[in-house]
Amino acid sequence: MHLITLIENSMGREGLTNEFGFSLHIEANGRRVLFDTGQSSTFVQNAAKLNVDLSAVDLAVLSHGHYDHGGGLGAFFAANATAPLFLRTTADGEYYAKLPVGERYIGLDRDVLQANRTRLRWVGEDTEIAPGLHALTSIPDVERRPHTEDRLMAKQGGALVPDRFGHELALVVREDDGIAVITGCGHLGVLNMVLAAKRRFPEEPIKAAIGGFHLMSNPTAGEMAGTPADVEAVARRFKELGCQRVISGHCTGKQASAILMRALKDDYLELSTGMAFEV
Repeated sequence: MHLITLIENSMGREGLTNEFGFSLHIEANGRRVLFDTGQSSTFVQNAAKLNVDLSAVDLAVLSHGHYDHGGGLGAFFAANATAPLFLRTTADGEYYAKLPVGERYIGLDRDVLQANRTRLRWVGEDTEIAPGLHALTSIPDVERRPHTEDRLMAKQGGALVPDRFGHELALVVREDDGIAVITGCGHLGVLNMVLAAKRRFPEEPIKAAIGGFHLMSNPTAGEMAGTPADVEAVARRFKELGCQRVISGHCTGKQASAILMRALKDDYLELSTGMAFEV
């Protein structure tokens, strides 16, 4: 499996633009997959500079209904005329962040979704969306989550309530040599997502857990979720669950990433914009 980070928080390859968001281009099992689109059209310009042809993408997957992962959907639909987008049921909901000055809408652009509704493929249960590509929604709530973001809300019946992230999924790529678990933010807990994959494919080695792990509690201040000991415990649990490699960025945050790197050593890789790697 070959992956290219089209956009991520961190600056990477010269000439590219980074932003708070996430987008991966994945080549696996004879398919070209776009996973998330960042928060704007910037990933499209980066893709062109990286010689990634977005018009040739076979299918797209949206991890959850937040702007920093689906803000570039309109740009993707303009660049690619045919690829379906797989997203979890209710990803089109109304999602907000509570701020000191009020609430900020952080959901998807519903006009973009409506204009491209024939290309949307709603996922309500664990689904093989293409050979060897599985969207998992049956994610348990048993593993450690250092921080539950109490500022993130969903509008229900006109009122804001804590977001339970029923709109989030994990992508599992299954190849001959094992599986890789790919997350956008891991709001439901990256360890829970790895466990879901392990339960679904109990005989398969887990080659890697890849993506954002939501170990940063405040993106503006860059504050870490939980304590260093909490993050060290997450690192240990990755190994106990059988993850051979951990590759992370975006909402994992620099502080937690440094702890994961110290704990996992050569089995850890930090993402940056434009980074290409094999799993």
